[in-house]
Amino acid sequence: MEQGGVVPPTQTEEFIYEIHDNNLYIVLFHGDLGTGDRIFSIQLRRSIEKTPWNRFQYVVFVPGLFHVKMACADALHRLFILLMKSREDDTSLMGDVKILRSKQTHIFGTAPGFRKMHQVIGHSGICRRLDCWRTEVMNLDSSHTTLDLFAASKPSFDDLLSLAKTLTKQYVAGEMFPEESREPRKSRRDMQNENALMLNRYTLLYEEVSYAMNQGDIGRVELCLIPWIFIFRATGKHKYAKHMVQFLYSTHAIYPPGLKKAIRYNILVNPTGKEGKFRAVDWCVELNNLFTKAEYGGSSSNHTVDRIIKESPLVEVYRNIRTSIEQNFTLSHRTNARTDPDMSKTFDALRKHLEETKPHRKILGRKSACSIPDPMEKGRLIFQKGGTSTSSSKGVNMEETGDDEAIADVDDVIGELVE
Repeated sequence: MEQGGVVPPTQTEEFIYEIHDNNLYIVLFHGDLGTGDRIFSIQLRRSIEKTPWNRFQYVVFVPGLFHVKMACADALHRLFILLMKSREDDTSLMGDVKILRSKQTHIFGTAPGFRKMHQVIGHSGICRRLDCWRTEVMNLDSSHTTLDLFAASKPSFDDLLSLAKTLTKQYVAGEMFPEESREPRKSRRDMQNENALMLNRYTLLYEEVSYAMNQGDIGRVELCLIPWIFIFRATGKHKYAKHMVQFLYSTHAIYPPGLKKAIRYNILVNPTGKEGKFRAVDWCVELNNLFTKAEYGGSSSNHTVDRIIKESPLVEVYRNIRTSIEQNFTLSHRTNARTDPDMSKTFDALRKHLEETKPHRKILGRKSACSIPDPMEKGRLIFQKGGTSTSSSKGVNMEETGDDEAIADVDDVIGELVE
């Protein structure tokens, strides 16, 4: 901030920079929402200045997609695990956690963190989709009691494609899910099956946005963020909903084509240059913070703020020296990254659990301790009424406050992205 002239009021030293045609330059500032709030605060306080340079108009805040991804995982935690009643059914996501992470159920009931929740969403989604395939295959041919027997029959590609289309329609909650899939008479509803279809929908949505980010498909990421905006509003993460709408609307409806292209081409980076290894810029910042604060930030009495700041310019030098020594001495196992665990036995246990509980087979009259509401429908309702929702241990509640936030209309954002 000092390089731009933002200094403490008590500091009288002047910073003078000779900049020619500064109106032609833009600085893309990546970070979390707290960073964005600080930037917007500076621009608001400087809005009375005469020149664009002094008003900090050249700074464009770009929300970090890594933090957005963490918010998506936390939203699913609030929907399917945080409520005490949502954990009681054997077909719930918590029932999967009891098998996938049997020793960490208490952690998942409170604050599991991003990494644990990310892995559970992926592992549970894999097993549940396989169970959907098994259920549909059995409906077509009762002799195919397992997917291995179905594979032994050597189905054609067209058969698999037809089955996949059927699965997306019958085993995933669609846009008209409340009207089409739920029985009008409460006594005949299979509430656990409804919750399972809802869980399939949002685990797939999470995996789609995660896959798009890894592949660097920014257009697909932007389209995937639209439903997450409604989910954020329904689960009480209003700050993320507001910032994402504001960012998408500004990018596609306000900024000129050149700036729009620059933002979209730089919101994701590929540090290694490998396929499927794109990362958000704020992910790279967090990695650098890890090396700055934890790896090379000193220890014991040397682990101080002053030392961390002093050593921070040398972090890349330390990493290069370490890599050079490892290569020169031909050291094996030169990485701290661990291989993916063998989940075959755990998946097999979860498969048997899903076969017993039958979450994807409709059983009329099956009750549930908690009926999971559709967060997208609730989010749309909140946007229309200008209300807010709160998420707590007692549930996800909606309160109509009449607070009309100064953000762009979501319909305009959707229209810009579709075009």
